[in-house]
Amino acid sequence: MTAPHIIRHAAEYAAHLLGFSALGIAPAHADQGERLQNWLAEGQHADMEWMERHLPARLNPELVLPGVRSVIMLTYEYPRHDSRCTSGAVARYAQGEDYHKLLAAKLADIDETLSFYGGTQRCFSDSGPISERFFAAQAGLGWIGRNGLLIRQHGGSYCFLASILTTLELPYDSPVTNRCGNCHRCEQACPTAALKNGSCDARRCLSYWTIEAHQDMPDDIRAAQGNHLYGCDACQEACPWNTPRPGAPLRPIDPHLLMPATFAAMSSEKLSQLSQQEFEQLFAGTPIRRIGLEHLTANVRNL
Repeated sequence: MTAPHIIRHAAEYAAHLLGFSALGIAPAHADQGERLQNWLAEGQHADMEWMERHLPARLNPELVLPGVRSVIMLTYEYPRHDSRCTSGAVARYAQGEDYHKLLAAKLADIDETLSFYGGTQRCFSDSGPISERFFAAQAGLGWIGRNGLLIRQHGGSYCFLASILTTLELPYDSPVTNRCGNCHRCEQACPTAALKNGSCDARRCLSYWTIEAHQDMPDDIRAAQGNHLYGCDACQEACPWNTPRPGAPLRPIDPHLLMPATFAAMSSEKLSQLSQQEFEQLFAGTPIRRIGLEHLTANVRNL
């Protein structure tokens, strides 16, 4: 039987070759407390009912993968700057291609490596009933900040999270200290006051209203939309941990995640006039495509 630390090293090596910036491992049955249940009970998930449906699996990874022992968490960098050079800001994570598909192929390669050592895996990147931020914090990759995001001492919060549930028992990492201290800049920067006590109330969040919502934006939220076309990074922009430290090396960004020049330079007026065919061609294979032309056009009108 191969020693667990050797298997971990193999996974780390594969992850590095595939472009992941960090890997940490947490016990699959770590106690998640009642934070998520309380958030749902207060209705802060708005009309995202799938969160309630998946709650049992989120709290018990055994329901996702019977026999699971370890949760491998990985980070993958995305752009730190909005490439739009005209009106209508786009969240950094959605600048380029759809990260779900991009990371799925990479996770499949690590899955193959772990299978060689006798493991059975389930892999996700923001696509399954896994409390990824919780497990990322348990795996020592960072801490959950007041904006509800995972924040890393070296790297901040501009990263995707990916998870691999495995039946292999691997060496675990330890959580790190929360370094938000007395800083409340993210809460103060939120245009709609959606952040409170380390969580985000989707009912007030611009990311929810410009991406997930299936109803018209309330007047008070519309008044605060400002230049946000798709998503909102206000809390990340305000976070001091997202300011590169002097002398710190810049982590490379996958070219697939960079914004195409055509979209970067397209005016809001042109966006508001897109035909269905033009919309499909412009946003094929991107996160923006899933909100549809009607929702995008409504967002443009509100700018």
